[in-house]
Amino acid sequence: MRRLLAITTALSLLAPAVWAPTAWAQTESVSARPDGATVVIYRDRPVDTVALMEQSRQRWSRLDRQGLALIVETRTVDLPAGEGIIRFRGLATGVVPQSAVLEGLPAHVVERNADFDLLSPASLMEKSVGEVVRVVRTNPATGEQVEKAAVIRAGAQGVVLEIDGRFEALDCSGQTERVVFDRIPEGLGDQPTLSVRTRAERAGRHTVTLAYLTTGLQWSADYVARLDPTDGTLDLTGWVTLANFGGTGFPDAPVQVVAGTLRKDEGTTPVEPLVRYQQNQCWPQGTTTYGNGLGPTYKEDRAEYNGPPVMLFGPPAPAPALEMALREVVVTGSRIARQGELGDYKIYTLPEPTTVAARQTKQVRFLEREGVAYERVYRAGVMNADEEAHPMGVVVKLRNEEGAGLGVALPGGSVAVMQPDGAGGVLLAGQDRFEDKGVGLPVRLTFGESPDVRVQTRLVKSDSSMRDAVRTQRIEVETTVTNARSEPVRVELVADAAMRRGFRILSQSVRSRVDDTGYPVWTLSVPANGAATLKAGWLTTD
Repeated sequence: MRRLLAITTALSLLAPAVWAPTAWAQTESVSARPDGATVVIYRDRPVDTVALMEQSRQRWSRLDRQGLALIVETRTVDLPAGEGIIRFRGLATGVVPQSAVLEGLPAHVVERNADFDLLSPASLMEKSVGEVVRVVRTNPATGEQVEKAAVIRAGAQGVVLEIDGRFEALDCSGQTERVVFDRIPEGLGDQPTLSVRTRAERAGRHTVTLAYLTTGLQWSADYVARLDPTDGTLDLTGWVTLANFGGTGFPDAPVQVVAGTLRKDEGTTPVEPLVRYQQNQCWPQGTTTYGNGLGPTYKEDRAEYNGPPVMLFGPPAPAPALEMALREVVVTGSRIARQGELGDYKIYTLPEPTTVAARQTKQVRFLEREGVAYERVYRAGVMNADEEAHPMGVVVKLRNEEGAGLGVALPGGSVAVMQPDGAGGVLLAGQDRFEDKGVGLPVRLTFGESPDVRVQTRLVKSDSSMRDAVRTQRIEVETTVTNARSEPVRVELVADAAMRRGFRILSQSVRSRVDDTGYPVWTLSVPANGAATLKAGWLTTD
C-alpha cells in the first residue's frame, strides 16, 4: 500500500503567534536571518587545495564537520516585555552552540538552548503525540476523499491514531492515507536554532550582535612563481581559496582568513542533530514480520534501515550536483587582500565583501610581488657507500626580506614554478609546498631534478669500532658533481649521516656551513661543462 505523508503548515514559521507557549515562556520572538555577517576563517595547519577538492568529491567526506570559522552576525530582534523567548534561525549548519555570544540585548538572559531535533516524518509524529491532526483518506477505487480529525496516540515506532473514539494504526485502513499537520511542534526545524530566554522591563526593537564558531569552512593558499632567468628574479602571485562545505551561505560578507597553527579544543565540534526513522506496522502482521511493504522498515537481524535517506539540516544537493557545485571556482583578482596582525597570527582581509555561497569554492588574490630575488641551486645528499651518478634536485631559494623584494608573511601552501620555454611562452617547471613563513625566514622550493647536473659518491674508507656498548663508525668518501649545462652552477651537498646521533666531520676539502635546515652543507661551484669534487670524512656513534 502506498502512503503519502504530507506536512503542511497553516501559518508561517516567522509569525511568533503560531507557537504554543512553553511552561516558562509567555511571548516569543523569532529572528529568521541575520541582517549581515562577517566571516573569519581559521586553519590549524596548511591545507592542500587539490586534496581538499578531491575529498569533497567523496559522497560522505564529512567536510561540513571540518574546518573552523567565526561568524559575527548583526540581527534586528523584537524583545518581549517580561519573560519571553527569542529564537535565532538561519545559523550556519555547523554551529558550535556552546561558543555563541550575544551582545547588545538590553535584557537579562535567563538561559539559552540549542535546538537540534531535525524535522522528519518520524520526529514530527513523535513530537505531536497528543496533538490533533487531520487524516485524509482516499479510496483508490473511486478517488473519493474523506477527512477526519484524529489524535496521535503513539509516534515514530508505529503510529497509532484515535479517530472517533477508536484506535487505528496508520496505513492499515486499506486506503491511501496522508496526515496533515497545522503546525510544527516546538523544537523541530530543518536547521539548527538558538533560543534565549529573556527577562526585560519593556519591549522594543534592538540591533544585537551574535557571534559563534562553526565548522564547514576552510581556506588554503596557493602561489604561482614566474621565473626570469635573465636577471635572477621572479614574480610571485598568491591566491586564497575559500571553501564552504556547509549548507549555509553568507552573501556580501566581509571575509578574513587567519594564518598560523591554531590550537583547537577537541570539544569545538558541532552538535549532531537528533535523527529519527519512522516505522509503521499494522497488527497483527506487524508483530510477527518485518518488511510488509507498508513503508520504511528495519531488518530484524541487523536493524538496518531501508527507508528513504534522511538528510542532516535539510536536503543538500544530490551527489552529482554537489560535485559540480564544489568544482565551481569563482576567481576575484581585481584588488589585493590586506595583511594585518592578530596576536602571533597573521590575518588577511579580503579587499571587498564577497559572497561565500554554500558548497562553493572561491579564489581571491592576496599577494602580488614583482622582481623578487631568487637563487637557483642544485642539492643532493652524500651517501655512506658507493652509488651511481644520479640527477640533483633543483632548488629555488628566496629571502623573505623587503630588500629582496618580498618581506611579507607567507601562509603555507603549494607553489607552481613557471619558467620561459624559449619561444615566448611559459612552462610548468615543477611544484612544491612550504609551511607558514614569517618575515625574515628563508623559503626553499624543490621543484624537480636536473639531468644535466649529476652527483656520484665513491666510498674511500669505512671502519667501525665498539667500546662500552657504543659503536663508532668512520667514513671517508669522494663525491663528484658533473655539470653538462652551458653555464656554471652552484650545488649544495649534505651528508645523509648528518641526521644520525653523534655526527661529526673529521676532514673536508671544502669548508662546510650550517644552513637554514640546521645541518652542515658543503657548497661547490661547478664550471660549465665541467666537474667539481668533494672529499670528506665523518664519524657517527650508535
